[in-house]
Amino acid sequence: MKIDGIDPLQLNKIHEQTQKPVVQESHRQDPKRKQQDRILNREQNILAWKEEYGENLKEALEKVNTTVEAFHTGLRFRIHEETERVMVQIVNLVDDEVIKEIPPEKLLNVVAQIQNIIGLFIDTRR
Repeated sequence: MKIDGIDPLQLNKIHEQTQKPVVQESHRQDPKRKQQDRILNREQNILAWKEEYGENLKEALEKVNTTVEAFHTGLRFRIHEETERVMVQIVNLVDDEVIKEIPPEKLLNVVAQIQNIIGLFIDTRR
Protein backbone atom coordinates (compact mmCIF):
# COMPACT_ATOMS: atom_id res chain seq x y z
CA MET A 1 0.00 0.00 0.00
CA LYS A 2 1.33 3.43 -0.86
CA ILE A 3 0.24 6.75 0.64
CA ASP A 4 1.67 10.03 -0.64
CA GLY A 5 3.99 11.76 1.81
CA ILE A 6 4.51 8.76 4.10
CA ASP A 7 7.64 6.68 4.10
CA PRO A 8 6.84 2.99 3.35
CA LEU A 9 8.93 1.85 6.34
CA GLN A 10 6.95 4.11 8.66
CA LEU A 11 3.73 2.84 7.11
CA ASN A 12 4.77 -0.75 7.82
CA LYS A 13 5.53 0.14 11.46
CA ILE A 14 2.13 1.80 11.83
CA HIS A 15 0.47 -1.16 10.18
CA GLU A 16 2.21 -3.62 12.52
CA GLN A 17 1.28 -1.60 15.60
CA THR A 18 -2.38 -1.27 14.62
CA GLN A 19 -2.91 -4.94 13.85
CA LYS A 20 -5.12 -6.66 16.41
CA PRO A 21 -3.18 -9.22 18.37
CA VAL A 22 -4.23 -12.79 17.79
CA VAL A 23 -6.26 -13.94 20.72
CA GLN A 24 -5.42 -17.45 21.71
CA GLU A 25 -8.21 -19.70 22.77
CA SER A 26 -8.20 -20.28 26.48
CA HIS A 27 -7.66 -23.84 27.64
CA ARG A 28 -10.93 -24.31 29.45
CA GLN A 29 -11.80 -27.88 30.16
CA ASP A 30 -15.29 -29.06 29.53
CA PRO A 31 -17.13 -30.51 32.53
CA LYS A 32 -17.05 -34.05 31.11
CA ARG A 33 -13.26 -33.90 30.82
CA LYS A 34 -12.94 -32.62 34.41
CA GLN A 35 -15.13 -35.45 35.68
CA GLN A 36 -13.10 -38.02 33.75
CA ASP A 37 -9.89 -36.57 35.21
CA ARG A 38 -11.33 -36.76 38.74
CA ILE A 39 -12.37 -40.38 38.23
CA LEU A 40 -8.93 -41.23 36.84
CA ASN A 41 -7.20 -39.53 39.80
CA ARG A 42 -9.43 -41.39 42.24
CA GLU A 43 -8.68 -44.72 40.56
CA GLN A 44 -4.95 -43.98 40.67
CA ASN A 45 -5.20 -43.15 44.39
CA ILE A 46 -7.06 -46.41 45.04
CA LEU A 47 -4.43 -48.41 43.16
CA ALA A 48 -1.62 -46.67 45.06
CA TRP A 49 -3.38 -47.42 48.36
CA LYS A 50 -3.81 -51.09 47.39
CA GLU A 51 -0.14 -51.39 46.52
CA GLU A 52 0.92 -49.80 49.78
CA TYR A 53 -1.53 -51.35 52.24
CA GLY A 54 -3.08 -54.38 50.48
CA GLU A 55 -0.55 -56.93 51.70
CA ASN A 56 -0.53 -55.44 55.20
CA LEU A 57 -4.31 -55.78 55.36
CA LYS A 58 -4.21 -59.44 54.31
CA GLU A 59 -1.53 -60.20 56.91
CA ALA A 60 -3.50 -58.38 59.61
CA LEU A 61 -6.66 -60.35 58.77
CA GLU A 62 -4.75 -63.62 59.00
CA LYS A 63 -3.45 -62.63 62.44
CA VAL A 64 -6.95 -61.67 63.61
CA ASN A 65 -8.34 -64.99 62.36
CA THR A 66 -5.62 -66.90 64.21
CA THR A 67 -6.25 -64.94 67.41
CA VAL A 68 -10.01 -65.42 67.20
CA GLU A 69 -9.59 -69.19 66.73
CA ALA A 70 -7.46 -69.30 69.87
CA PHE A 71 -10.42 -67.95 71.85
CA HIS A 72 -12.79 -70.47 70.19
CA THR A 73 -14.87 -67.63 68.87
CA GLY A 74 -16.67 -68.23 65.62
CA LEU A 75 -15.55 -65.14 63.78
CA ARG A 76 -13.75 -65.21 60.46
CA PHE A 77 -12.47 -62.15 58.66
CA ARG A 78 -11.90 -62.14 54.92
CA ILE A 79 -11.72 -59.87 51.91
CA HIS A 80 -14.39 -60.08 49.23
CA GLU A 81 -12.41 -60.66 46.03
CA GLU A 82 -14.39 -58.51 43.57
CA THR A 83 -15.03 -55.45 45.75
CA GLU A 84 -11.97 -55.92 47.97
CA ARG A 85 -13.98 -55.05 51.07
CA VAL A 86 -13.55 -56.66 54.45
CA MET A 87 -16.36 -58.95 55.55
CA VAL A 88 -16.92 -60.77 58.84
CA GLN A 89 -18.44 -64.24 59.05
CA ILE A 90 -19.95 -65.67 62.21
CA VAL A 91 -19.19 -69.39 62.05
CA ASN A 92 -20.44 -72.44 63.91
CA LEU A 93 -17.12 -74.02 64.94
CA VAL A 94 -18.57 -77.52 65.30
CA ASP A 95 -19.55 -78.00 61.65
CA ASP A 96 -17.81 -74.94 60.14
CA GLU A 97 -21.14 -73.51 58.93
CA VAL A 98 -21.46 -69.80 58.27
CA ILE A 99 -24.29 -68.44 60.42
CA LYS A 100 -24.13 -64.80 59.42
CA GLU A 101 -22.04 -62.53 57.20
CA ILE A 102 -21.49 -58.83 57.72
CA PRO A 103 -21.96 -57.38 55.11
CA PRO A 104 -23.67 -60.27 53.29
CA GLU A 105 -21.68 -61.74 50.39
CA LYS A 106 -24.72 -61.45 48.12
CA LEU A 107 -24.82 -57.71 48.78
CA LEU A 108 -21.12 -57.39 47.97
CA ASN A 109 -21.71 -59.35 44.75
CA VAL A 110 -24.40 -56.81 43.77
CA VAL A 111 -22.01 -53.95 44.59
CA ALA A 112 -19.38 -55.57 42.37
CA GLN A 113 -21.87 -55.88 39.51
CA ILE A 114 -22.89 -52.23 39.87
CA GLN A 115 -19.24 -51.17 39.84
CA ASN A 116 -18.71 -53.25 36.73
CA ILE A 117 -21.72 -51.66 34.98
CA ILE A 118 -20.54 -48.17 35.93
CA GLY A 119 -17.09 -48.99 34.60
CA LEU A 120 -18.55 -50.20 31.31
CA PHE A 121 -20.69 -47.08 31.07
CA ILE A 122 -17.75 -44.75 31.67
CA ASP A 123 -15.49 -46.66 29.25
CA THR A 124 -18.09 -46.55 26.46
CA ARG A 125 -18.74 -42.81 26.93
CA ARG A 126 -15.16 -41.89 26.06
